[in-house]
Amino acid sequence: MPTDLHVELWQDEHGAVRELVQFGLDEIGGACVIRERNPLDALDGDAREGDDVIARFGDPEDARDFLRDEGFEPV
Repeated sequence: MPTDLHVELWQDEHGAVRELVQFGLDEIGGACVIRERNPLDALDGDAREGDDVIARFGDPEDARDFLRDEGFEPV
């Protein structure tokens, strides 16, 4: 069963990248998470294990506001 996802990349002035991942695109709003790659996992060769969930939201606009408040802008 396929999962509908929409991923937006956001970056801060220091080059850190976070992803806003929206689930259930057929729903209005849709649940979403903000995740960030853990660079230490790439160093030990286990790059597929390294996403840290920073926050969860029920509305993508709330997630975008959070990212802007944290100093991130869309890429």
